[in-house]
Amino acid sequence: MKILKGYMFRLYPTKEQEQLINKTIGRARFIYNYFLDDKIKEYKEIVKSKSAFDQIKLILSLSKEKEWLKEVDSCSLKNSLLDLERAYCEAS
Repeated sequence: MKILKGYMFRLYPTKEQEQLINKTIGRARFIYNYFLDDKIKEYKEIVKSKSAFDQIKLILSLSKEKEWLKEVDSCSLKNSLLDLERAYCEAS
């Protein structure tokens, strides 16, 4: 019989880390909603929408417009688009 053990850890981030975590969550939510709206509009017009990888390429141009997107790690923004793609495909 195999016994599995698990450990739980509680993290106490500093104020700066807490701010960065909140910024990252907020920016990822913005990207998700921005590109969801883009997908819906594009689908209504031409019955086809961009893939997540096409949208990931657009993050760079969007971050030039909105400087505050550069404050967080780009991987979190890209992952929010992959989550959007997964959710969008499941809903279809």
